Amino acid sequence: MFSPEDDEQQKLNTHTSMSPPDDGNAGFRGKLKTCGRRCLQNSKENLLLVLLFFGVFFGVGMGFFVRAVASPFTPRQIMYLMFPGEILMRMLKMLILPLIVASLIAGIAGLDAKTCGRMGLRTIAYFATTTFMAVVLGIIMATSIQPGGGTGSSEIKRYGAAKKVNSVDTFLDLIR
Repeated sequence: MFSPEDDEQQKLNTHTSMSPPDDGNAGFRGKLKTCGRRCLQNSKENLLLVLLFFGVFFGVGMGFFVRAVASPFTPRQIMYLMFPGEILMRMLKMLILPLIVASLIAGIAGLDAKTCGRMGLRTIAYFATTTFMAVVLGIIMATSIQPGGGTGSSEIKRYGAAKKVNSVDTFLDLIR
């Protein structure tokens, strides 16, 4: 029944290496390292999201810090603090129109010519109708209300003092 080949296989099977018994802590460390590697890999894949959250939390923290350190701000200090945010908002506003136009072009490029022609005709008709209605309404309102008709140019007064302009204001206005 037994052949010499089976005897060799039994010898090979008897030589197994055994690791020293775990105290339970090494397994936890291994799981922790695996979890850490996975988190690091995911954060590398989603770097933009991680940086966005970091920026938001950093901004909120700086806001609380600046408010706690120097609470009563002058209007000029408020203007200086608002400047980077105002620049960011203007840059975002500049991005809106090109993104909308690009998405419209991409959407129209995916349509067939017959559907695109019908949709274009409807769009032009809608635009022309609403523009015509706005012009007619503007003419009717201007003739009925007659804005500025009751006052003479000598009666118009200037309210408020002239604003003093600083060189920093001029420089910031160039950037804005």
